[in-house]
Amino acid sequence: MTISFEMKEVATGHGSLLWSGTTAEFGDIEVIYPADLGPGNGTGAEVRGSSIPGALFTGDSLLGFKPRLTGMKLLVEGEEVKPRRNRWAVSKKRRSLRLAYKGTTYRCTAISRKSYVFTRPGLAITVSESGVRRKNRRARVQADGPATPIDISLAVLFAGVDRPQLTMGGAFRVFLSTVFHLSTNG
Repeated sequence: MTISFEMKEVATGHGSLLWSGTTAEFGDIEVIYPADLGPGNGTGAEVRGSSIPGALFTGDSLLGFKPRLTGMKLLVEGEEVKPRRNRWAVSKKRRSLRLAYKGTTYRCTAISRKSYVFTRPGLAITVSESGVRRKNRRARVQADGPATPIDISLAVLFAGVDRPQLTMGGAFRVFLSTVFHLSTNG
């Protein structure tokens, strides 16, 4: 079973952005970033929808926009889930973000800077972003296998997360930008 849908990036008017889309199977879906966490709580990305469970990803951010994988926390339906990754691995597969929710193991693996695949046994959900300017930015979501609402919720959530650390080159760029940022503000 294959499900495919598109999400469009739009500005909310409150300093946030969101990916917004509708599917016949799962209804309306929104990924909001940065999510409103209150002062001093970092930054986050939140997914919500008419037929999918809500999830919130929080992490550190240099510019307060998309949460990074540094200092990450994940809440699914109010329950904390412990994501983990091997930051010292070289290959994309070994650098994947791994998490387990209600007995199901998931993996988020980078394909490129703008694409990733979210997998569990029997399912692969590929999310590919395109476009440069906000009015043209789209995220194409394709699920190959029987997807459940929680699968879709977790997969699209990472469209609102800063993911370069899932690749070795991206991790190096993040390291350099962090050092540069700290040296200019320190």
